Amino acid sequence: MFLLGEAVLQWSGELWPIDRVLEYQRAHPDALFLRATDQVFYAYKYRAIVARHPAILVAGSSRTMKFRAEMFGDRARDFYNAGGILNSLRDAHDLAMLLPSSRTPDVLLLGVDLWWLNDLVEPVYRFESEIVKGTGVDEHIVAMRWLIGEPRSFAVEALSMLRGRTGPAIGISARERGGGFRPDGSFKSRVPAPRSESEWRFVDRETPAIIDRVRSASANFPPADRVSAERLALLDRTLARLQQRHVAVVGYLPPFASGVVAVLGSDPRHARFWSEFRRVVPDVFRRRGFPVIDASETSAFGMDDRAMSDGEHAEETFQVHVLEALLRDARLSAVLPGARAALERAIASPRTNYWEPDFGS
Repeated sequence: MFLLGEAVLQWSGELWPIDRVLEYQRAHPDALFLRATDQVFYAYKYRAIVARHPAILVAGSSRTMKFRAEMFGDRARDFYNAGGILNSLRDAHDLAMLLPSSRTPDVLLLGVDLWWLNDLVEPVYRFESEIVKGTGVDEHIVAMRWLIGEPRSFAVEALSMLRGRTGPAIGISARERGGGFRPDGSFKSRVPAPRSESEWRFVDRETPAIIDRVRSASANFPPADRVSAERLALLDRTLARLQQRHVAVVGYLPPFASGVVAVLGSDPRHARFWSEFRRVVPDVFRRRGFPVIDASETSAFGMDDRAMSDGEHAEETFQVHVLEALLRDARLSAVLPGARAALERAIASPRTNYWEPDFGS
């Protein structure tokens, strides 16, 4: 059983070393990567940055994962999406401090989440320890336990291995569910887009729903009266460090569904904190001379909740509109040649829907 399980984990790519995953994706541009056990977001994204040396970098939580290379025009080959590598301002500061100077990007689009400024939300991960993870003994034990606890997946992958059937997907989750990280770091959704107008309605696919977390003041939304002064100062130090390294930073406040925005703005447990967050975080970027875009509300970009796959994650088409708005800044337009034309074509295409922009062939 142990030997068969180990063979399945290797055959499926579940326990491939990160360097092997990156090499395979370079050779197979359609390959998706997603493990079913330990997602190793930090290690995967950090080593990709070091290996690729992108000039255009997106970094933040999972809420920034939907920016794609095709959105960046002539500099698409210089782009990488490191969404998932940051889950706190401490992570952002560590990235700014630890990234080798030879791998510093020219442009960094930095997503900042609401709860990063809430003292009651403690960071779950430590950047330094996460980026060195790979396929050590612990990862093997975790993966083997998961596989034994999922007999259906064990059987499916074992049978596929015996039949010699393979494909471009790396990792059991990517193989069985169809989603995962593209070679450019962006995330291809596992949820298929609706195909008819009647099916296009907002559904919060998180459990519990984001609005329920806000109403119950739980998870990432504990009651707070003020933005953390200490964490705001950490954001400023992070931007100062990036400025010293000549990185052009673009601040990004990701969106929430309209119902979530309404509760955040009206519930006395959240309203003051929410209002201050939207005011002081952009101010920190502007004082450093960096552009920033508050994309908290989809309606500000001519869209609605159908652009969201849950209460806090917007899909690719929304990010197209965000970038189109950012390119009105002459500084960004100058360093991203061809991006405006690519975005305008996607917006105008009749094949573009609420989630999936049409970038052509």
